[in-house]
Amino acid sequence: MTREIEIRLIGHESADGELLAADALGIIGSFKDLAYRLTRSAAKRDGLGRTDAVLERLATVRVGLRKGSTQVVFVVGDQNAILDPLEPQVDAMFWSIIEGVGTNERPPEVSDSVADAVDRLVVALGKAAPKAEVAVPGYPRRMLDTHLLDRRPWQRQNGEEAGEMSVHGVLEMVDLHSRRFRLRDAAGNGIDLVEVEEPDEAARLVGTRVVATGVLAVGQGTQHHRMEGAHISPEPSVADSLGIQRSADLESLRRGAEAAPAPQPLDLSDDEIEDFLAEIRA
Repeated sequence: MTREIEIRLIGHESADGELLAADALGIIGSFKDLAYRLTRSAAKRDGLGRTDAVLERLATVRVGLRKGSTQVVFVVGDQNAILDPLEPQVDAMFWSIIEGVGTNERPPEVSDSVADAVDRLVVALGKAAPKAEVAVPGYPRRMLDTHLLDRRPWQRQNGEEAGEMSVHGVLEMVDLHSRRFRLRDAAGNGIDLVEVEEPDEAARLVGTRVVATGVLAVGQGTQHHRMEGAHISPEPSVADSLGIQRSADLESLRRGAEAAPAPQPLDLSDDEIEDFLAEIRA
């Protein structure tokens, strides 16, 4: 099941229905990245547990150029799927972002990873044409003056790149509805965990030491550090981390001995017994 999302570029210097290769690559690459990140975000919010392969198919993007100032038409979705359960959410999120791009305001539900792709799309549109008209199925067309678009709402405020890493600490807070948690590390830093994977399972670990693995953005000043798409698991013990087997207690050893089968009697001849005793006396 597919649908078309159209970006009509107005006022560019190329012939009708054409576009500079560099401009086309910039728009296509940033749109493809944005489509995948929105699909992945929608899947996490619904808790659908989709695999990466399924998400790749649902976020498939085919592109074509049409005349009319030059229309870049994106055909989004899995053409072999009868139904795409994520389509309404993805399109609504995309339209919310386009509205935010036009007003230079970032919607609060847009994560940093999605905003990174939006920032690249804003740059690509600004290089391609003075105006861009965006059409999303089920929504009115939106005209953008690309020279008025501001990148700052879509950029990370701390100026640092985020990267995937693991953080150890105590899981303190959980909001299953929004899939937000908070972790407190050994230094006392609060780390907001956003769009946590398998939140119901993670909630069982509140109050215990855990390991959170995801994309971490370092906060500044009074801002908390923030981790997106975190996977939370129990923190392994030092012995487990070093591969050391735990020592059994005396009661466990006693029960093991009682449960063990009795040894088979030795079948020795008289001569063998005499030889054995002679070795002991020697």
